[in-house]
Amino acid sequence: MPHAEASRPAVAIIGAGWAGLACALQLVRNGFRPVVFESGPEPGGRARRAQLKNQWRDNGQHLMLSGCQALRCLCNDIGVSLIQKPFIYTDGTRGLSLTGRKGRFGLLAALFQAQGFSWFERLSLLRALLSLQRHDWQTPSHQTVAQWLSHTQQPTSLIKTFWEPLALAISNTPIDRASMSRFASVLRDTLGSGAGALDLLQPTADLSTCIVFPLIRAIESGGGEVRCHSRIRAITPMNDKGYKLSLTEGDPELDFDYVVLTVPPWSLKTITLPFNSELLAQRFGHQPIATVYLGFDETVRLPAPLFQLDGPTASDARIWAIDRADCGEPGVIAISLSAAGHWATLNHDDLALSCMDRLRIATGIHNPCLWHRVVSVRRATPEALPSARMQPNEQQPLPGLFLAGDWTHPDYPATLEAALQSGNAVSRQILSSK
Repeated sequence: MPHAEASRPAVAIIGAGWAGLACALQLVRNGFRPVVFESGPEPGGRARRAQLKNQWRDNGQHLMLSGCQALRCLCNDIGVSLIQKPFIYTDGTRGLSLTGRKGRFGLLAALFQAQGFSWFERLSLLRALLSLQRHDWQTPSHQTVAQWLSHTQQPTSLIKTFWEPLALAISNTPIDRASMSRFASVLRDTLGSGAGALDLLQPTADLSTCIVFPLIRAIESGGGEVRCHSRIRAITPMNDKGYKLSLTEGDPELDFDYVVLTVPPWSLKTITLPFNSELLAQRFGHQPIATVYLGFDETVRLPAPLFQLDGPTASDARIWAIDRADCGEPGVIAISLSAAGHWATLNHDDLALSCMDRLRIATGIHNPCLWHRVVSVRRATPEALPSARMQPNEQQPLPGLFLAGDWTHPDYPATLEAALQSGNAVSRQILSSK
């Protein structure tokens, strides 16, 4: 048995986010021996859990849609079921419901009948989407979302209540900086694929419990490992083949046939690497994300799964509130704030109180808020800038050494789907090089 174990190619995966775990699963299923090293106490990357108000909750709120093919495949592979619901959003007066809608024509009909939208807004929205479809969802590589909205003459009211909140939720980058081509790729696989691709996928508990832990069990049952509290200090090529990993001082060095780095670009500088990563760190900026959890009594529910609110301050874009009842947290409302804005200057208490006021005004919920918690991460996600792209030679800077992660995806902004797809893609590269 030891001889058989030693004959399996060993792969070191740095980072236990969704990209690293997806890569490890595919490798262990194909005869490799992956070891995932995570410097923090919890696996899961940006979708990890955190203990808030004496309960494990998601570190941030994530929107998952049925058009996320890699996510659906992963859930099927590890035997995880998510609640699937029709896409419905509202702000109390305007909104979109896909209940009972099927296919592209059903989606077009729903958009044409969107509640509270003027005929001019509906026609402008449909014209923009049809234009994208005619051009095969391709836009100039240098174009920002704001430039595309101006080019397609989208009305200001539609930008405020539809395009900007949607683009912020997807790209986590202000629309005057966000890449339109990346945004268009997501629109292609959701709005461009019909009503069914927009169904909401909701976990029945926090994402760690529902997806991350079953994924780790699948990796470990195949002979792989996931090691938390394991920080990699240096990666050094060996003379013949493979790499040597140095952990904390005093720990023995470890030998691996392959290495996959799935850490964010700004974390590359924390590891001594056999290649220059400075240009990557400079090219990919970062944006903050905050999630405000508001706890009410268990009877409080939002009128729709997604509820749009005015931003915490007058200068902020509109934000999204999500009902956590289906996630096993009745009475808990999660409010997501994406990308830099004036909200980031508020302290946590003032931010929560402002979001609470916006929620009360928009929904009429006047039940007392029993508690609140704010999770704010300054470097939460890479910016989806037009210039922030990997060059073909950068994903594999050295033989047997690969980069993966949501920020490395060639088409998508940094999302869970991008992370899974990138991990799967690197696993295929390793399998083909065996």
